Amino acid sequence: MPVVDVRGSLSAQRGRLLGLLARLSDAQWALPTAAPRWSVKDIAVHLLDVDLCWLARDRDQDRTGIIAVPSDHEQFVRGLAQRNQRWVDGARILSPRLITDILRWAGEQLDAHLGTVDLAAPSSVYWAGEMPLWFDLAREFTERWVHYRQIQEAVAPAGHGEQPDEYLPLVLRTFLWGFPHQYQAPAPAGTAIAVEVPGIGTWTLTSTATGWTLGEGRAATPAARLRMSGEAAWRLLTGAGYDARQVQLSGDPALAGPLLRVRGIIV
Repeated sequence: MPVVDVRGSLSAQRGRLLGLLARLSDAQWALPTAAPRWSVKDIAVHLLDVDLCWLARDRDQDRTGIIAVPSDHEQFVRGLAQRNQRWVDGARILSPRLITDILRWAGEQLDAHLGTVDLAAPSSVYWAGEMPLWFDLAREFTERWVHYRQIQEAVAPAGHGEQPDEYLPLVLRTFLWGFPHQYQAPAPAGTAIAVEVPGIGTWTLTSTATGWTLGEGRAATPAARLRMSGEAAWRLLTGAGYDARQVQLSGDPALAGPLLRVRGIIV
């Protein structure tokens, strides 16, 4: 995997978020979003938590607030959701001005810290396995991007969220690495599966003796194929609702069906 430095994109995405939040009325801060149980304000304070946790854990080496990863997936997801909800519940006392001011401050602190890190240092991503630090930062970018889209779609006119987004290719190129870690369909070694997002990229999943590998490029004779629009892809890979007409499966049903269960977030 070639190193992708997303630090500039993280800063730019934060700027987009702060610009959007600055334009919201009090009524818009209270609007519900696609994130279950969370309003626009709730998502904003969750993103504040994300930045502060990175600073505490990675810059300050304080790991007291880290949730241990149990062997049971459902237990971990439930524990993480409860921890996130506790933060959101407690931070609802903050005003929109305080939230945006602290988001800006925390972002500046995080940018300064990330400027000192080794992007090739070892790290891990729950839904993709052991990964270098740069990929962990890319995952962080996708979380911020998805929450930004949830806020944008909650406050914007219908259809606005479907406009092209300059960061969508980066988001999908990160999400796609969930496939070799999560896709579990049994197949003979050498079996190829095609994953296509027109205008963004084409990838091939290949079966090996130890699992599935992912590489860029078109499979010559894929046993199954998943073709989806960019808009449908990010929604499918985050468990959100999507236009089924923009997702096409073909080939062996036993190999094609499990492709729809891969996610680029913790669910």
